[in-house]
Parts: sequence; C-alpha cells; structure tokens
Amino acid sequence: MERKSNNQEYWLNKIKTELDEVGPGFCILKWHYLELSLAEGLKHSCYHCPQHKIPLKSDLHNTPTTKEVRQQMLDGLKPAEDNYCYDIEKTGNYSDRQYLAVQFIKEDPNIIAKTAAYEPDEEVYPKYLTVSFTNRCQMSCIYCGAGKSSTWKKEIDEYGPYPLLVKENKDKYMPRDDIMRPEDNPYVDKFWKWLPDAYPHLQTIRLTGGEPLLDENTFKLLQYVKDNPKEISFEISTNLMVTDRRIRQYIDLVKDVPGQKCYVSIDSWGDQADWIRTGLDTSQFEHNLHRILGNGIKVGIMCTFNILSIPNFSEWIYRMAQFKQQYPGLLTVDIPQMVEPLHLTTRIANKELINMLDSSLEDMKIYSDTFEEYEISKFKRTIDWTKANLMTGAELSRHRYDFAKFVHEKDKRRGTNFLETFPEMRNFYYESIYDNSSN
Repeated sequence: MERKSNNQEYWLNKIKTELDEVGPGFCILKWHYLELSLAEGLKHSCYHCPQHKIPLKSDLHNTPTTKEVRQQMLDGLKPAEDNYCYDIEKTGNYSDRQYLAVQFIKEDPNIIAKTAAYEPDEEVYPKYLTVSFTNRCQMSCIYCGAGKSSTWKKEIDEYGPYPLLVKENKDKYMPRDDIMRPEDNPYVDKFWKWLPDAYPHLQTIRLTGGEPLLDENTFKLLQYVKDNPKEISFEISTNLMVTDRRIRQYIDLVKDVPGQKCYVSIDSWGDQADWIRTGLDTSQFEHNLHRILGNGIKVGIMCTFNILSIPNFSEWIYRMAQFKQQYPGLLTVDIPQMVEPLHLTTRIANKELINMLDSSLEDMKIYSDTFEEYEISKFKRTIDWTKANLMTGAELSRHRYDFAKFVHEKDKRRGTNFLETFPEMRNFYYESIYDNSSN
C-alpha cells in the first residue's frame, strides 16, 4: 500500500494518476479555475490557455467554448489549448494541470472523480477566481499590449503598431478600440451581480490588471470580502510601482484579512528588469517590497520567464534568496514560462543563452536550503521545456527577425538602449538581424 504524505511530490503524482484515469487530457481547472479580463470581455481557465470572448448572454464561467473543451476532455481527447501542459509532461516534469490542482485536491481528495461525473454543460461555480477589472496600468511590459496596459494603448495609438513580420507577433501590438472602462463596462456590472451567488463557492480570489491598486473596484472587492467573512484567500498581483499612499492603503486593508497574499512581478534584476518592464524602477520596487514584507504580508514573486530574463537571472536568484533569508516563511517564487508572443520566448535562444540557463539552475541549487524543492523543480521544468521546444529553420529565422525589429522599435520609441543594457546579447541581436534569409 502506498504511504500517504503531505509532500508535494505525493500530491502531484496522485493527481496525474487520477487525471489520466479519466482521460489523457483531463484537467479539473476547466471546471474550478476562472480568469476574467473584464476590460476585454475575455476569460480562460488557466494562464497558459488562450483567452476567448464571453458572450454577454452567457454565464461568466460556463461559456459555450468552455463547455466544448470540457466535452473534449471527457471524451478522452487532448484539447489543443492545453498543449503547453501536455508538452511539459513529455519532458518528464510536472505540469500546471497538476500543480494548480493541488489546492483543490487537498481540500477535497475526491474532487477529480466528482468533477469527472459532471455533465459537460453543467453550470458550476469556480473555486479559484482571478479577475482584472481594468487595463489601467502605468507600465508597458514587453509581452503585454493594449488589452492589458493603458500605457501600451497610448503608445500604439500615437505611434502605430510595431512593424513585425509574423502576424501573431504583430497582432500583440495592434491598436485596440474595444477596451472598456470599468464605469461603462457591462461585464463589470455582470460580475457584481454574479459575485453574491459565486462567493460561497470561492476558495481564492486574486486581483490582477492592469495594475489593480489603481482601480477602485479592487478596494471595493476587498471590502466585500471583509464584510462577508469566510475562509478564503485574497490575493493581489501588483507591479508595486504605485504611490506610498496606495501602498499604505493596501497594507491597512489587508493586514487583518486572513489568507491574504501579495503577488509581485519582476522578470530579471536591475537595468535589465527595467528594460523588460518599462515603468519599473527596481530600487523603488525593492523599497516597496520591503514595506510589504515588513508588515508580515506574504509575497509571491512572479517571473514571467522570457528570452530577456536569461542573461541576468543568476542575480535575480541571488536577490530572491536574500529576501527569503531576511523574511523567512513570507516569500515564495514562481517562474512560469512565457509562451507568447513567440518572438520573445526562450524558444528562440541560441546555444550561448542555453548555457546561461544551465548555469543559472546550478546557481539556484547552491541555495537549496533557501529555495523550496518545488521552486527549483519549476525552474528546471522551464529549462527542459525550452530545450524540447527550440525553434529551427525558417520558423526560427522569422521570430528572431521579429525579436530584432521589436528591440529596435522599442528603443526608438522609448529612448532605451538594448545593446548597452544587454551587452551579453550583442551577438544574439546581430545574429537575429542577419539570419533572415526566409524573409
């Protein structure tokens, strides 16, 4: 008989076995996990999956598209939108259809069997809700666009789209005239009407953006949670580049809310992090992070790992280890792989950058007494996925070309200097310019 334990590996293996017994592509997140981008009227069931439009007459969670994907899973198929997880599992690593399900199976050990018994078109409420009310954001990170950042929208409206070759890359930075303001948004109205019925079922609420600390709906929702006490986790994803007043307002509101956690994003460290996330000032970020942690608020560091994270990632690891040691038990790290836009993914890396990745992993292992085993494992997963999915041939040439075009255009528009900021990538940059024989 298998001995039960509370360790992460036990739960991940148990989940994989039970999911595969239902079907090779089965994932309970399609029923229990909801991410809403209300400014765009979009949703998905995991950040690795593409978003789709919510019909205004549809439920926010149980949309026709979601029900169709659920049916495919129950029929034993592997929906294409979940290929990232299936590809991760091919490398022998744990995927997020396992990691993200741990929270649910610990709460209810029979949740996989119960979920498999649902009808595909059954109306269910999510247990984990991520919601963005607005695209209002004072930053413009390289992998975002007008849908997630009002600063991006302003730039594109003024200067036009980025002159990229591949349509999927170019579409990321196109003008948008469909972004809705919270005060005029029927999806926001729909959300507030839906929340009282959904709230009893929710285990976690996570606010994202845009920048959620710039939007009044964030504080309205936090007040709703305080006025309706129950066992729930309340989390906010922020860039921490807001005023001292807003930081204090946030601290004062959440300090007595049980289960709260602050997720903050930084993808490298120092000048390279600032280049990736225009509007970031790493020194101010560090100051505000100390304020949050110093008030005893738990923090999750999120690194959206992309091609430009690689050169200085050992410094990122060192800084995170310092924070963990200074605030024991308060800080975790996660390194989710950025899968689009393709011209900024690690899939276009050359051998030199791959060697840097391997070196960074060894540096992280030096702090094995500081980082959790699963944190190191997730970074290894990122590297293994990269190596298994490196582009070749004409595909590689096109996306590297777009990488170089994007870098040049960003520097021209924003007054930055890529080659000064990333001297380690000088050879890669020029390779990308000249390796465009298919264009």
